[in-house]
Amino acid sequence: MRKTTLFCLIILLSLFFAVSVSARPRGLFVGKTFYISGKGDYLFVDEDFPSQVRQCLNNVRDILKENNMDMENVVKNWVYLDDLNNFTAMNEVFKEFFPNNPPARTTIGTGILPGFEKGGCHIEITSIAYSDLSEIKVIGKVPLGLPFSPGILAGDKLYMSGKGDHFPDWSHPATFEEQARQAMKNVGAILADAGLDWRHVVRADIYLDHIGFINQTVMYKVFSEFFEYGNFPALSTIYVDRIPGDCNIEITCIATTDLSERKVVRPPNMRYGPEGSAPMASPGVWAGDTLYLSSQTGFDPVKGLYADDLETQTRLMMQNHLDVLHEAGLEFKDIVSGYVYLRDMKNYADFNKLYNSYFENIDRVRTCIQDNSGYVRDNVTAYTSFIFSPDKRVPQ
Repeated sequence: MRKTTLFCLIILLSLFFAVSVSARPRGLFVGKTFYISGKGDYLFVDEDFPSQVRQCLNNVRDILKENNMDMENVVKNWVYLDDLNNFTAMNEVFKEFFPNNPPARTTIGTGILPGFEKGGCHIEITSIAYSDLSEIKVIGKVPLGLPFSPGILAGDKLYMSGKGDHFPDWSHPATFEEQARQAMKNVGAILADAGLDWRHVVRADIYLDHIGFINQTVMYKVFSEFFEYGNFPALSTIYVDRIPGDCNIEITCIATTDLSERKVVRPPNMRYGPEGSAPMASPGVWAGDTLYLSSQTGFDPVKGLYADDLETQTRLMMQNHLDVLHEAGLEFKDIVSGYVYLRDMKNYADFNKLYNSYFENIDRVRTCIQDNSGYVRDNVTAYTSFIFSPDKRVPQ
C-alpha cells in the first residue's frame, strides 16, 4: 500500500511540475501537420522495457486524442534507444500500436537520453501526425514482420523511413564509400516509388556510427553526387552509437511533392561548400509554409573557429540560425520544432537555460538527445536543427 501511495504521489508531482513550470504545448499544428515533442519513459524507469515503450506510445496517443486524432494519424516516428539490443522488443510493442499501414520510422542507438539524473531513460520517441486520413498514403511495401512503412505521403510531404547501407538481401558493400552510395540508392528507391526524385528532398538526416573525419568527408562527397550543386536540402549529420541491421550509415529524408513551393534560403555571409560552415547543405529550405533549417554549431564564420565554452558556442549557434531566419523573413517566434544534440548530457540543465532564453513565452516542441556516448569533434558541445513556420497553430 505504501509503495502504491508513493508511486501515485510521484505521478501527481510530476504532472504538477509539468503543468506549472512549462506552458509549452505538447503539440503544434502547421496546417494539417501536427508536431509532437519527444516522449521518454520518465515516469516508469523501473518498469521492464516493453512497458516503457508502451508508456511512450500511450503518451503520444493521449496527445493525439486531445486533438481528435489517434495512432493511424502518425506519419513518422523517430525512435532513440540507449541500447539497440532492445530493438526487437521495441518492434513487438510497436506492432500493438500500429497493426495496419504503419508510419515511416527512423531508429538509432544513441547515447544518454534526458532523464538520466532520475535513473536513466531508455527510449525517446518523436512523432509527426497528419489530421486528414484521406490524404495519407503508404509508399512502398511494408517489410515483413516490421512495424513501419518505407514512406508515407501526407498531403504534399513525403516522410521516409531511415534507410541503411544494405543490399536487398541485407548484406553490405565492402567499403564505406560503397555503403554511403547504397544508402542513398535505397532512399532514391522510395522517392521513385512516390513519383519523386532528389530535387524534391527538403530535409535530410544522416546518421553515422563510424566516427572519423574521413568517413564524414566521403559521405559528403557521395551525397553531393545526387543533387544539383547549390540546390541541396537542409542537412543534419548526427553521430550515433549504433544503427539497426549492422549498418554504418542511415539516411532519412522529407520531400515535397510541389517543386514550385521549394526554395533554398542562404544568407550572403554564410560560406558554402566542403570548407564552409554548411558543407553540402542548404542552410534553409522552404517547402510551402514550412522552413527546414540545417543543423548549426557554435562555429564563428568570421574567425573560422569554435568557441571554447558552452554559452559562447550556444549563442553563436543561435546567431547562425538567426541569420538564416532573417534571410527567410522569419524570427525565433516562428519556431515549430527543435532538434537538440548534446555532446554531454551533463550540460542539459545549463544548455536549457540558454536555449529557453531565446524562446521565452513562445510555443514550440523539442527533442533532445546525447548523440554519441564518447565522441568529441572540434570541441562542439551542442548543435541544433529546426523547423519553422509563420502559420503554426497552437491546439485549442
